[in-house]
Amino acid sequence: MSADPIEDTILDLLRQRVSPDVPLSPLSDLVADVDLDSVALLEVIADLEERTGIRLGEEALQDTVTVRDLARLFTAPSATQ
Repeated sequence: MSADPIEDTILDLLRQRVSPDVPLSPLSDLVADVDLDSVALLEVIADLEERTGIRLGEEALQDTVTVRDLARLFTAPSATQ
């Protein structure tokens, strides 16, 4: 568990999609560590958008590498509800 509820939600969503052998943390790289392809990443983001009511623009994802990066997008002032 992390101190950030959005990080915890992301980690829970990822645990549903990856092998239990894959170690997950807020610093996990979504591609290199978790092995998400672009479709799987978009599915995780769609789930997060539905749960939080926050919509992200595609440009927001350009610098998203880790679970923590993704969580920050949903807590940043530029996130829109």
